[in-house]
Amino acid sequence: MGPLALFITAVLATLVLYFWARKAQLEKQLLEEREENERMLSTAEDLRSRLRALERRQGKNKGSLAGLGTLDRLCEQYYVFEGTDNLQPRILNEVRSIVEGLRSDPLAQKALEQALNESADNVMVLLREAFPKWKEEDFLLYLFAASGFSSTTISTLLGKDKPYVYNRLYRLKERIRTAAPEQQELFLDCLEK
Repeated sequence: MGPLALFITAVLATLVLYFWARKAQLEKQLLEEREENERMLSTAEDLRSRLRALERRQGKNKGSLAGLGTLDRLCEQYYVFEGTDNLQPRILNEVRSIVEGLRSDPLAQKALEQALNESADNVMVLLREAFPKWKEEDFLLYLFAASGFSSTTISTLLGKDKPYVYNRLYRLKERIRTAAPEQQELFLDCLEK
């Protein structure tokens, strides 16, 4: 009877440890998902505020920049349902689609670039002329930074880590300082907004 009781105790202990480990793993996964949701929604809120600021500077009608109306509705829903079980995954998926649009949709990027050009003396046109050999990613990085997006938002839009973004911005600033003396002040001022 002793070995059987020991065996049953060992099996029960193993099951308890298994369920405890599984629960810890699920909690960790849920925490990671929440952090990702918060990061994406923070990015969405930053995008919303920056797009509105650009829109005000342009003096155009509400909704003229791609995705602004959708983003506005999503942020409102988020704040209404924040902390409840009703915050649906479809909201996060919609935010992801907007982020993906700015990340990879040339039309959304062109709209943002046009807004920046109109509000900052054709800075992107001048930048492209001054640095024709830059990669498109460099122009995007400059565009997002000059549009006033936070490092978190830029990191999300480029799909890179923050240290990468900081490093690339530093390098861009140094290239501008050394290679564009005529427009250096304009180019650097736009990054300081």
